[in-house]
Amino acid sequence: MSSLDSEAKPDNAGHSVLALTTSHSLVVSSPETFLPDMRKELGIIADLVESYNDELCLLKLMAVQFKTHNHQKLYSYLSGYNHSISEADALFAENALRSEYWKCVMALTDVLPIMSDAKRNEWDKQFTADRYIMPPQVIPDFTADAVVGTVVALLNDRNQFIKERVYDVFQSLSRSHKTNKAFGFSTRMITTGVCEPSKYPWQKLRVDFKESGISPLSELRVICAFFRGEQVKAIHNTKSLVEALVEHEGFRKWICIDGNSIRFRVYKNGSMHIDVHPDIAERLNNILSAIVPLALPADRMAHSKKSLEAFPVLKQCIDFDTRMQLSELMFKNDGDNKWSCWTSLGSLAERKSSSVAADTLRFLGATVTKYDVTFSYDPCEVIRYIGQIGEMPDIVSHQFYPSSCRISEYVSSLLGAGEGDTLLEPNIGHADLLKSFPAGVIVTGIELDTLNCLISRAKGYDTTEADFLTWSKSNQQKKFDYVVMNTPFADNRARLHLQAAASHLAAGDL
Repeated sequence: MSSLDSEAKPDNAGHSVLALTTSHSLVVSSPETFLPDMRKELGIIADLVESYNDELCLLKLMAVQFKTHNHQKLYSYLSGYNHSISEADALFAENALRSEYWKCVMALTDVLPIMSDAKRNEWDKQFTADRYIMPPQVIPDFTADAVVGTVVALLNDRNQFIKERVYDVFQSLSRSHKTNKAFGFSTRMITTGVCEPSKYPWQKLRVDFKESGISPLSELRVICAFFRGEQVKAIHNTKSLVEALVEHEGFRKWICIDGNSIRFRVYKNGSMHIDVHPDIAERLNNILSAIVPLALPADRMAHSKKSLEAFPVLKQCIDFDTRMQLSELMFKNDGDNKWSCWTSLGSLAERKSSSVAADTLRFLGATVTKYDVTFSYDPCEVIRYIGQIGEMPDIVSHQFYPSSCRISEYVSSLLGAGEGDTLLEPNIGHADLLKSFPAGVIVTGIELDTLNCLISRAKGYDTTEADFLTWSKSNQQKKFDYVVMNTPFADNRARLHLQAAASHLAAGDL
């Protein structure tokens, strides 16, 4: 059914109704009550309709001019002796113009990425002009009432689109494995046909990964992104991500992705075991029970505390576009502790994801110019982690505020640590506080965040991933000549960290 035929209509016949979305909510408001940020959306639609009407009038005038007998010869000169303009040509031109504006409107929402492939193809077919369809295709009129009504109807149907995708994933699970529960989603799911062995005369046995077998995982990634409150977008790199991670970690090894919302392991027989975080699995089951009430038992219980504790904590992720851009960067060692990569981030500045990618690289310590990115350490493992997990440190909760070169130089000159001295950095972060210390100082770093750990390790420091206060209680016997730290200050943590750090100083040291 066309979205224009939806029963979702404006409440008042004489007024437009605008639907705006937060991450998972729908706000419908009449012009008398909408907030200032809603006026902006209505203004965009009004501007698009006005622009469309202006271009449509101009298009019709041009068609009339070139269809007259005296002007057909001139048109043939302009078109390279192509042909004269017929009524069918004029109709197609109007359809093409309407199609362009409808796609502009849809780009303002996050509805199309939420749709299943079948629904999205149906929408594209309805709103994409095609010169060769018979009878001639007619794209719906691009009027304010039609646009607002269609957008409202589609936004109200977002949850239904997600339900359909959840059911499709459930249907795609292998029925030949006992681990897959017939009555709903468990944390453990199995899909098959992920890979198959192949051997050619000129090479050793290898494993080829199949897009069709990996598609259930790709669908789950989209659905989990929706539940994490992120903007949903199509994911095109799941196959390459699985290939790279299996090559890095190996077969039969659990691999976490997307903020720990999913983990999987691949077997050489082509099967893939998938675990979804228990919180998300519960939501999947709630959706499934709404679609197929008998798919779940009446006495279904929420996941136990034990199963929740066994799964890594959920984390917020940067968007898929940014992660895919970063994963494609290939760095090479230019010598003198410089790793560089050519990139078009600067020339693609109009894309939001490019701006986010550049900001992410700068956070990691890179120098970003218009056409290249340069690190002072090997960033390959760090970039791989961001592509896999997508998580960036929460600066506020982790109290992560990097130290400047000036502070590092001052602290180094103040302490005078030298060759063979031992030093503890309880909150090492990116190791910025240590950059001015001599290379001969033996550093032990503690860091809570995984990404920061990878960065400090890439810079050559011995870093343990742990909460410093917990680590301190278990390692009271470890003493150091020096302790250098940039303490977290929220919630009285500075005093607690200072007291714990002082207990690790050797007698008479700083």
